[in-house]
Amino acid sequence: MIGAADAQTIVRFGHVDGEGDLLANPYWAYSEVFSSIVKSHTGGRYEIQVFPNGQLGDLESLLEQNARGSLQIVGGLNAGHVAAYAPAAQVLEMPYTFATTEVAREVLEGPFGKKLSDVVAEQSGVRILNYLPSAFRNFSNSVRPIRTPEDMVGLKIRTQQVPIHIKMVEALGASPTPIAWAELYSALQTGVVDGQENAPYTMLLANLQEVQKYYTLDHHLINMPLITINEEFYQSLSEEDRAAFDYAGRQATFAMLGIIAAKESQDLKVIEKAGVEIYQPTAEEFQAFVEKSQQPIAEMLTEQVGAELIGELRQAIADTQD
Repeated sequence: MIGAADAQTIVRFGHVDGEGDLLANPYWAYSEVFSSIVKSHTGGRYEIQVFPNGQLGDLESLLEQNARGSLQIVGGLNAGHVAAYAPAAQVLEMPYTFATTEVAREVLEGPFGKKLSDVVAEQSGVRILNYLPSAFRNFSNSVRPIRTPEDMVGLKIRTQQVPIHIKMVEALGASPTPIAWAELYSALQTGVVDGQENAPYTMLLANLQEVQKYYTLDHHLINMPLITINEEFYQSLSEEDRAAFDYAGRQATFAMLGIIAAKESQDLKVIEKAGVEIYQPTAEEFQAFVEKSQQPIAEMLTEQVGAELIGELRQAIADTQD
């Protein structure tokens, strides 16, 4: 049970990334900036205690603790994780939806993102404090280059335990195999799975370039980790302190996304230098991926979150182009 905000000086923040290098560990950049601003803007009334490296458990466990309130803030969950508690979050997992990370940021920093955060908080007891549309997820594997969906047929692709991710890989013709992040490297190394799907910086976090041969920049999903905060704790903050947490989150988001964006081209060079063949699909090939996967996922999402929310997301995206 969370006590009153003015009686709580230690705020626990858990994530599964490492620490020690701002470029190699972007969540460290977030937590360092966030912690510093919260402490200074609340006059030291709140101190952020960070638990990196999965010290408090894997992401699913962190979400459970976050919802219970024993852990106030979590970094690194995605919409698929949160959807286990708040189905509305799944709307962010529709493949090939955002053309660029800039579009995603504009949409999620605007009215749609605010509304979704409110809905998720109501459904789950966990509020999305920050959306981090950092890069695009792409398919890699150790069997053959993937240029079209037909090249995915027969491949065993590691996914997270997220129904939409599983459905997407199935729709593209491959065999989805949910495997925990901590076990992914060895699963690829031993051939339990042929491939996986992650953004360039995420691949490097686990050195997956050492156990993969091909990487296709299909941009099927935007890599959008979330910073979540327990809703009861958040609402217990005074208006002034809530503003301080919100401001700290915005500044920390700017720092983390800036680092990831600045080093993405370098990340791809590191992956390529490791011997991985990188392929950029043509416009026609890209459209084949869209046609194979988007409609089945849209139908699945319509059943689970309703056509209205999907329509609002699409309209918010269209509005960024006006």
